[in-house]
Parts: sequence; C-alpha cells; structure tokens
Amino acid sequence: MEDDIGRMPFVKDLAANDRPTREKALSSLQTYLAPSRTLNEMDLLKIWKGLFYCIHHTASPLSQQRICASLASLLLSLPAQTFIPFLSAFWKTIGSNFSAIPSLRLDKYLLLIRYYVASSFTYLHEKNWDMAALQSYLDLIGESEWGPLTIGGVDGVKNGRGGRVPDGLRYHVLDVWVDGLEAVAETMDKELIGEVMEPVQKLAEYGKTKVLRMRAKGVMRDERVEAWTREDASRDLKADGLQPGDQQASSGEEWEGLGD
Repeated sequence: MEDDIGRMPFVKDLAANDRPTREKALSSLQTYLAPSRTLNEMDLLKIWKGLFYCIHHTASPLSQQRICASLASLLLSLPAQTFIPFLSAFWKTIGSNFSAIPSLRLDKYLLLIRYYVASSFTYLHEKNWDMAALQSYLDLIGESEWGPLTIGGVDGVKNGRGGRVPDGLRYHVLDVWVDGLEAVAETMDKELIGEVMEPVQKLAEYGKTKVLRMRAKGVMRDERVEAWTREDASRDLKADGLQPGDQQASSGEEWEGLGD
C-alpha cells in the first residue's frame, strides 16, 4: 500500500492543512484521470487503495470534511468514459474494507459515502440525465458484484450481485439515497424519479433479510419521495431553485466527525 501511494504523492497532499497544497493535489489527480490516459480496473483500484489509506489517517473533523469534499468534486470532473469505472473501483474498495473499518474511524467513511451518493446524482444531472449513463449507474448500484443496493444473500453470491456487500453499507446508502437526490429532484419528472428509486424498490421487495426490506420500504415511504412521485404533484421543473452542488452543505452545519 505504501508503495502504491509513493507513486502518487498527490494522494497524501489531498489531506494537507493548507488550501494551495490541497488544490494542487486535486488538480494533479484530475490530470492523472484525464481522458488521454488509459486506466484499467487495476489502476483505478490502486488509486482508491491510496485514497482509502489517506482518509484512514486523516485525523481532524475539518480535514475529514475537506478531503471528502475534494473527492466529491473530483467525481464531477471525470470524463464520461471514466465515471462508471471510477465509481466501480470506489464501491469495490469501500465494500471490501467496510467491515474492517474501526468504529472510531467509521464516521469519515460514512461521510465520504454520503458525498459520493450526492455527487453521483449531480453528475447525472449535469449530463441531462443521459439514459445510457443513468442505466449504467443504476446497474452498478443495484446489479453489480459490489453494488451497495444489491439484494444480497446466497443468491447474490451465486450470481455476482452484491453477495459480499455488508448489510451495514447497504443500510447507510439507503439512509443517504434520498438526501443525495433532493438537491436535483426539482429538475426531474415523476417517471425519472421512479427510475432512480428502482434499486430501492427492488430491495423493498426482494432484499434477502426482513430488516433490509423494511429499511428499503421506509425509504420508499419518505415524504419527499411521495411528494415527488404524487400523481397530482404540481412542481415547477426548473433548475434555478436549489442548486445541485448545494447538497454537500445543505444542513448549514460543519462536519463534526470523530477524530482518531
């Protein structure tokens, strides 16, 4: 792990205290992920291995918030051909390490996941909800080996649909799914909302544990989802209300995660 990070010094600098160093590191990582560079799955997993390690050693709540915000903004700048592979490496890294994260370090990763769910929706919004991109994203989330909203259970292990994803990770993604969608929901029609909620609906019906099904049903009954999908809803579909990037600071409160 240390060797991988040594070849990418900008990864460590993402957690630096001074803003110029962080911005330079983010720019270096953006350049590394540029369309002109061909990155395979192993390359992206090495990047996320380094980023995971960097977050692991980020101590103060403010530094944790900074690096999560930086990585979320990075997602929005990815070229189209890198978006899904980069997210796939992210979810595989998070899923395969989630159960081993010490409880005192867990909050920073939960924050990162919250940011990434929200930023993924913002990315798709900025691509005008391109149906091919949206379907690829929903397949990744709900149908792939490390998708955080896969049905799980023994069947998931057999067919490669999230059988190894910890339920704790599923619960957290369910908890933040609607929060992440809220900032862009006003620009979406009822049918599009329904498509985005489909992985949650599948979990509500076919999740392999009763707890998982009940948690998913609770998300589907969220008053915001019901308002967005109501037959007689009369919402102005405009983009000049709550801006997509606002979801990362919508509470108006500073992150107060746990230190090391």
